[in-house]
Amino acid sequence: MNNRVPLPLSALTLLLCLFLVVDAPRADACDQHDGPCRSIAGAITHNSVPASGALISATAQRSGITFSTFSGRDGRYRLVLGADDDYDLKAESGVLAAPARTIVAGVDSVTTHDLKLADDPDFRARIPSAAWLELLPDGDMKREFLLNCTSCHELDAARLLVDGKLRTSQQWTEAFALMRAIDQYELLPPDFDDAAYVAWLTRHLDADRVDALTPPRPQNIERLANVRITEYPLPAAQALPHDLVIGPAGRVWITAFFGDVIWALDAASGEYQTYTIRPAGAEGWGQARALVFDRHGHLWIVLGGTHELVRLDPASGQFETFAIGMYAHSLALDGRGRIWFNDYFARTEQIGVFDPATETVTHFDIPSAGLTEAQGLPLPYGLQIDGTGRLYSTQLAGNTVVMYDTNDGTSKLYAMPGDNLGPRRPAIGPGNQLWIPEWTTGHLTRFDPADESFTRFVIGPGALGGYDAETDPRSGEIWVTGALASSMVLFNPGDHSVLTIPLPSNPAYTRHLAVDPKTGDLWSAYSSLPAATPLVVRIER
Repeated sequence: MNNRVPLPLSALTLLLCLFLVVDAPRADACDQHDGPCRSIAGAITHNSVPASGALISATAQRSGITFSTFSGRDGRYRLVLGADDDYDLKAESGVLAAPARTIVAGVDSVTTHDLKLADDPDFRARIPSAAWLELLPDGDMKREFLLNCTSCHELDAARLLVDGKLRTSQQWTEAFALMRAIDQYELLPPDFDDAAYVAWLTRHLDADRVDALTPPRPQNIERLANVRITEYPLPAAQALPHDLVIGPAGRVWITAFFGDVIWALDAASGEYQTYTIRPAGAEGWGQARALVFDRHGHLWIVLGGTHELVRLDPASGQFETFAIGMYAHSLALDGRGRIWFNDYFARTEQIGVFDPATETVTHFDIPSAGLTEAQGLPLPYGLQIDGTGRLYSTQLAGNTVVMYDTNDGTSKLYAMPGDNLGPRRPAIGPGNQLWIPEWTTGHLTRFDPADESFTRFVIGPGALGGYDAETDPRSGEIWVTGALASSMVLFNPGDHSVLTIPLPSNPAYTRHLAVDPKTGDLWSAYSSLPAATPLVVRIER
């Protein structure tokens, strides 16, 4: 089949509205955190047998911050908490769970809290989309479906079931009709066969197969031993956190797609500072997406909806807007401090550059994927510039990668090594190699500019949802989102090993990653649309 175009965020607003892991306590666990240390420990059991790999979460009642870990092979755990607060403590493992209980954690001491698992009648709510979608047969039809119907949100029990039952053929037909009715950008390709997909979904999502589903169990428990996961509530539930970046002072900056604001999170306190980035009285939403700090400490933000760039001074809160003449999706800085961006909704692929020194904008055509009217738009998506000045733009629906040399203006188009792979947001790794997450396959693909070769690595299930990739500058390892699997994946380019870290929440639909260059901590946000619970998440290891 031909490449497909996922729906824009606005078109999907109504659609389907439907760790610290320890085998033994770390002696320095509290030394990693400033101030008094609050720590709990205990054993997780089921029928008096130690339960390994169980998820333990403690949520502070006042701040809403959740700290999570997994039990070791002996069923024991230890979890470092945050500020003085009462906590709701719970545990879960597969189809089992321990009901939440309120605890008070000791200061500069370890309090003991053992938990016993029992049957959980609500376990289906914890089964991530990837497991449900694995019920669908592999092939081009599945990749096309993932590309079009999961690009903005998950498909788990909350969206696949209606009143606790699988969608009927009629309900799927109504869902597709609604999808087309609200597709204001007319991005769903004309040759997307609604009736064929209704029949396909109804046939393969049958009750017998669904009844056999259980939540996936964590693997690599030994490797998870030094992981700690923290989830932070956001100031607004419906603002859609999109991208985030680590600022010069270590604060985490997050774009609010529907709020025309930027949030700056102080991780130690869990408190946010809010910055306005649109003029008072401005109509509509700016749709803040990508953001990056320049060498002067200014924060640059893409406003897709108004075709602008914003320059924000974090010290004063003052901002300026600059028209750039396109709905930009991503941005990247080159070695001269210029800001490059790509045109998300263009029929003909384009990139642009804004020079802050002259406040001028220049657009460039880049090689086209050559999609027909029936196939839809190519959707230029991720953007990266390597150490030599080569700019890479992935075309999500065009199934291609464009290389543009920012030094001499030469460019070249590369087809992905397979059909409908859905290349999303890539990373630059060691040796200026490009690492591309495939949305529809569970693969991470390496492009080597030296010989222009592609090499693919399996990093998860076919419906993993590899949305973004980022490099840990300290180790050269590659982080990849498991947006449909409510997980994060860490890939080692040296030995090709894979570490999968389950996230405490489902859905945990992640769009963008940021790695703290000083600590190696990974940051992201849960960003499903239509909205699920939005959170900012931090992974320490």
